Amino acid sequence: MKWRKILAAGMGLVMAAGLMSGCGGQTKEADNNKKDSQEKAMGRYVEEDLKPPVQDGETPVGAYEKDGTLWLYTSGGNAETGLKYYFYQYQDGKWSEAQEETGLTSAEMYVNHIEYGQDGNLYAMGTPTNTSEDVPYGWHVLKNNSDGDTWEDITPENLLKTDESGNAAMLVDIDALADGSLCVGNGSSGQAEIYKDGEKVFSADMEPMMSNYQNTICASQNRLAVTAKDGKSVDFYDTEDYSAVGNVPLEEKGESYNIAAGSDGTWYSLTEKGLIRFQETGDLIETLLDGSYGKMGASGVSVASFFCGEKDDFYALYNEYDKGRLYMAHYSYNKEMPVSAENTLTVYSLKENKTVEQAISLFQTQNPDIRVDYSFAVGQYEKPNSDDIRSLNTELLNGEGADVLILDRLPVDSYIEKGVLMDISGLRDELVKDSGMLENIGKALDRDGKVYGISARVGLPIMAAKDDTGKALESLEALTSYLNENPDAQVLGDTIHTSAAESLLSVMYQDLVKEDGGIDEEKMTQFLDDCLKIFENMDTKMLEEAYGYDPEENEDKNVYFSAGYFSALKDGRISLYELQGYSSMMYPAYSIKKAGIEPQTIHNCYVPYTIAGINASSKQQEAAELFIKALLADDVQGSETMDGYPVTESAFKNMLAYADTEAAQQDVVSSSFKDPKTGEEVMEEYGNADSQTLQIYLDLIRTLDNPFIPKRTLYDTVMEEVEKCYEGTETSAEAAKAIVQKMDTYLSE
Repeated sequence: MKWRKILAAGMGLVMAAGLMSGCGGQTKEADNNKKDSQEKAMGRYVEEDLKPPVQDGETPVGAYEKDGTLWLYTSGGNAETGLKYYFYQYQDGKWSEAQEETGLTSAEMYVNHIEYGQDGNLYAMGTPTNTSEDVPYGWHVLKNNSDGDTWEDITPENLLKTDESGNAAMLVDIDALADGSLCVGNGSSGQAEIYKDGEKVFSADMEPMMSNYQNTICASQNRLAVTAKDGKSVDFYDTEDYSAVGNVPLEEKGESYNIAAGSDGTWYSLTEKGLIRFQETGDLIETLLDGSYGKMGASGVSVASFFCGEKDDFYALYNEYDKGRLYMAHYSYNKEMPVSAENTLTVYSLKENKTVEQAISLFQTQNPDIRVDYSFAVGQYEKPNSDDIRSLNTELLNGEGADVLILDRLPVDSYIEKGVLMDISGLRDELVKDSGMLENIGKALDRDGKVYGISARVGLPIMAAKDDTGKALESLEALTSYLNENPDAQVLGDTIHTSAAESLLSVMYQDLVKEDGGIDEEKMTQFLDDCLKIFENMDTKMLEEAYGYDPEENEDKNVYFSAGYFSALKDGRISLYELQGYSSMMYPAYSIKKAGIEPQTIHNCYVPYTIAGINASSKQQEAAELFIKALLADDVQGSETMDGYPVTESAFKNMLAYADTEAAQQDVVSSSFKDPKTGEEVMEEYGNADSQTLQIYLDLIRTLDNPFIPKRTLYDTVMEEVEKCYEGTETSAEAAKAIVQKMDTYLSE
């Protein structure tokens, strides 16, 4: 089978136990006295959560270690107290209480990163809370001399000069050389720059970055490392004469690409793939810790600081922005930890699944003796084909296949009928009772008193209309009648014909599909006629030309309901949305609230996602149950993976708490576009829903009792025939007949 694989442990560790080494370049040697060649190889790096006592709403700014003490800096405060900065100290396994960094608070800067320089001083970068003649607009660099109480603005003048558009240089990273020279990552120029006594003495191309902070430079005592322009390698420069001394390709760029200096030409990189050691000569590149064993492999995180410790160890400060909190990780070598796991748990999904990858990271931490082998046929936004499912079916019917099956888009009812899936009723009941899983969502795959799958995410389909047009979508008969009475009605908000057809198919699915899974040919003919009428009334061909629609575009958007998404709500038009988490609510919730209406559910249905089932032939059923529990754990449920809402009460509670934080409410989007029909320039600004608005949608999820688990093959078949009708090469009757024949063949197989 053409499977893509993520080997979550064991095989992903390219370095044997005898080669493990840390920042000091020392080697951890295996016990050479072992005579039994079959004895397990022991020793590898492990991640520990140091759990600093920060308060809700505090944001990570930076961290470093000095003389055995770990220093952690955060920003916090609220509208009443104003912006404040705090630091915490960690020594001998204990954290201090929060102490305000008064010097930084009084500097009145939005500081987003702090760095400990090679000269032994602390540096911060940020923008002014209020500009003035003394504190001009632009990115500033502050210096704290030897842990003093005051911070000095040392920003080079040319970094504050504005261009023709009024923009000053945007800084994305800072560091300092051993002689005190300032190093900056200039996102505006795309260069790493060195300043001595305020004058630029060196610059080199770096990876283009325009984020608020991204680690693009790192200094050692005699080198400056710069992420190269290609984003896949590191350039090294001598800090004495600034000459180029080497380039090391790191093969594959991760989402978070961070560099730390070791000693004697040894460097370290932290990416989503793991913790990597390499030499600046390029002679050695090795993985110390696979990403699945730590927070670096999770989604919804960014790295605020990454550096070597003083005891062959490492630290990484993560911003878990989707949860509104931070995570301080410590990586140390544990000689008692097996290099590779004794057991393997296999997990399969048709499409790459971010929630599954989050669960793997957590599961691997909780169960280091089990290696997770995760396979998927295609990427998250790619379309699988029938051969992928056919190959999987063959394996499963032969008593083979993965231990855990993510059942999204797979022929679930066929698997149940053929005994492929294990009854996990007891596990479902346990999760509802102990993990707070929503009871209604837990019933998604109830069949005759047994449970064959548990959904870890849920989509919320809703419709919005300013008048009673929504009644037209109550049934196929209602839609046909409405179009007969209103022959010019476009029914849906402006969209392209494929989105309109797929959304209408989802709404009318229960009318079109018979109890035995077959298709009602007469109703399908009427459905296609109605679709073509709506396309004509909406003038989809004009819209598609205006939108730059590409019929060859093959991205799979992973939603069933989406029509008129950014179309203003008007009388006689219905907008259909499928909300898949807090971030996805931005525009729909704003638009609905602005129109002064309430969201309506569609046939009281919800869309189960990340539906986990257990292969009845699995020899790892106990481990498989533990993996499903990991899918429902708070750490996974609380992550914003954009593939559905969480399904536990605790995750709902945390989401509501986050909705009213300053971080959530400051996340604002501005958009502007020209209405292709009226020529009107439309400008809108919207942001995250507040807790009161969010509560409305979460309450809707709790009431839904109709799981929508369609046969994806029907969508592919219908859309293939819709294209022929749209192009005028086939009538609705001919298309309906072809759909019925193809689906009958599919069901017989």
